Amino acid sequence: MIAIELIDANIPVLNMHDNIARASSIMDAQDVHQLPVLEDGVFKGFLEEEILYSAVSESAIIGDYPLKVTNCTAYADQHFYEVVKIISTCEHGMLAVLDREEKYIGTITYSELFRAFANTYGVQTSGSIIVLSLKQIDYTLSEITRLVESENAKVIACQLETVRGDSNHIEVTLKLDKTNVSHIVSTLNRFNYHVVGLYQEEVVVSYEKERLDALMRYLDM
Repeated sequence: MIAIELIDANIPVLNMHDNIARASSIMDAQDVHQLPVLEDGVFKGFLEEEILYSAVSESAIIGDYPLKVTNCTAYADQHFYEVVKIISTCEHGMLAVLDREEKYIGTITYSELFRAFANTYGVQTSGSIIVLSLKQIDYTLSEITRLVESENAKVIACQLETVRGDSNHIEVTLKLDKTNVSHIVSTLNRFNYHVVGLYQEEVVVSYEKERLDALMRYLDM
């Protein structure tokens, strides 16, 4: 997945010659705190909501006010992971997408990025989640995958995170394609992998079913 596929089509643009009244109306309608501003198709920066409050007149031209020029831009062909890294530093959770000639293409928002992540195979596919804690130096994905596959399961997603306060240790989050992975946990433990988290989907489903059954019994009373 690349940046151009993550653009939020609902985010309009402003032009340098637009007035404050138009900018205010669009921000209210879209419920956003900033909007991209263009000049001849070139991204000039973001107009922030605070500028609207300081404007002396609603007929004032956007070009007369300072725009926020930031590093909140990504090229259309940049990968999803690069986009996540860039947008994490953007104060209002919005970045402009440009082509390699620096022409504006569209805008990515936090909400659109999260929606795209939620639709990924690793999130949507049923299964279980195992979290391992280990030293960075001991991390070998091929070895972990080999142990998982030896138990007739597959790793469909993997995420690494540095342990807060200890840069030498990481937590490895594995999404597996099986809903019952207790036997896999036993295998990992046997090979000295420290399992610190286990989330089996069937437990959640069972709990939700119990709540639904209880509701149906109540309605039948």
